[in-house]
Amino acid sequence: MSDAPTVANAGDLINLDTLQSELDSARGQVNIWAAQRELALKEAVATHKTAMAAAESTYVELLEKGEDLAYVAEELARRKEWEQAELDALREETLLSCELGVGLPRQLQTLRERVQTERSELEKKVRALQTEELDSTQQLDAHQNAVELYRCRLGLRFEVGSDEELKFFFSHIDPGDRKREFFVAVRALDGVGFEMIDCDPEICITNLLEECNTSDNLSIFVRGVRKAFRALVAPV
Repeated sequence: MSDAPTVANAGDLINLDTLQSELDSARGQVNIWAAQRELALKEAVATHKTAMAAAESTYVELLEKGEDLAYVAEELARRKEWEQAELDALREETLLSCELGVGLPRQLQTLRERVQTERSELEKKVRALQTEELDSTQQLDAHQNAVELYRCRLGLRFEVGSDEELKFFFSHIDPGDRKREFFVAVRALDGVGFEMIDCDPEICITNLLEECNTSDNLSIFVRGVRKAFRALVAPV
């Protein structure tokens, strides 16, 4: 009868203490790497939030400047129209003087000189006004382009509905889905500000709306709503 095979002791094949030491060392390295990655991620999130806050503030300032420049452009257009009316009146006066000047050569010459002087001064003003209007228009275009750029970066758009309804749509808020849109809808009241009619997702903006109605500053309301939406989805 043949001899039974000899079974080797498992301890002779595998050094368990050495293996456990290697596993502990590997686990420690993984934990260090994970901690470093978590710290780097938190720092990146903080930097991003700071940059977004600065961009939002700049965007609102540009909106306000755009409104101011639009008002200036309208005022310049009205001044130009008035100056043109003055120029037309002087031209009619010149034609009338020509008709009456047959028997009044000296008075006509004096009047012609005065009209020519006034017309020259007026034309200078018109040219200066046109140059000023062109500069203002170029500045307005530049600011509008900048506003459009921030609108794309911050994901803010507006819709005006029926019954004095105004909707604000916000995106680039949810870190997990930058295309996701948050919105709030308000309605303008007769001489007493705004009231909220819808909000998705639902947040408490009563204080923001009261501040807006008190200060009559809608941009403060928009910034506050965006901040509230960001706080809603901010990682804990």
